[in-house]
Amino acid sequence: MRDSTVLVTGGGKGLGRAFTEALGQAGARVFITGRDASALEETAETLNGDGILVEAIRADVVDRDAMKDVVARIMKVSGRLDVLVNNAVDPGPVGPTADIDFGAWWRTQEVNVAGPLIGAQAALAVMLPAGRGRIINLVSPAGIKRWPYATAYSVSKAALLKLSENLATELRSTGVTVFSYNPGIVDAGLTRAGMRFAGNTDDPWLDRIGRWAIDARDSGAFVPLETAVACLVRLARGDADVLTGHVIHAEDDLDARISDREV
Repeated sequence: MRDSTVLVTGGGKGLGRAFTEALGQAGARVFITGRDASALEETAETLNGDGILVEAIRADVVDRDAMKDVVARIMKVSGRLDVLVNNAVDPGPVGPTADIDFGAWWRTQEVNVAGPLIGAQAALAVMLPAGRGRIINLVSPAGIKRWPYATAYSVSKAALLKLSENLATELRSTGVTVFSYNPGIVDAGLTRAGMRFAGNTDDPWLDRIGRWAIDARDSGAFVPLETAVACLVRLARGDADVLTGHVIHAEDDLDARISDREV
């Protein structure tokens, strides 16, 4: 990925940080955004110390002007934007949907659906004139299957799947590809944080989520972090552009899917 420039939203922590490191190791120049300035700065400082080109820019994905400014900064420094990884996420409230706080529920939709749209619009302003680019939207098993008592997160990820499908169709002749990427359940980010709730909270719904995550880990349902990261790098590199509009799962036989599509 040498000479490529990538923007990773939510790139200062968890899975986003793992993506950032791997993309940088593959040769890309990586820009990361998020709301936690200290996490962004620590990630950039650490990875730059390892020889990876990373620049941190504090920005909220739901702030349209801020995201436009991020892309403007990238173009000023790098002169190009090849890949957008929409990774920033709000886990949302948990509990019976009939009782859930509406404001918290809606905030999850704003971050997890409107955020990727805002990021895509900012990126497309430079990708479309260039006639190339990739947008990778992070989805989840929660958007593919039902996740009762976590409907804010589940519904947002289901909506993001459809946004990706429709956007990919609209952009099919432009040179810009769009993917929904499901990394699976990994021991990082939200899942790792969720496991810490088990037995350590007075909230029965958070405890339930934490115990579910631990059961998933212990039953072998987790995807190895290195598998999730390696697949993301392949998508960013362009290996699977023929599959634009598709849902890509970390544990897919990607070569077989590409071959089947090309036949």
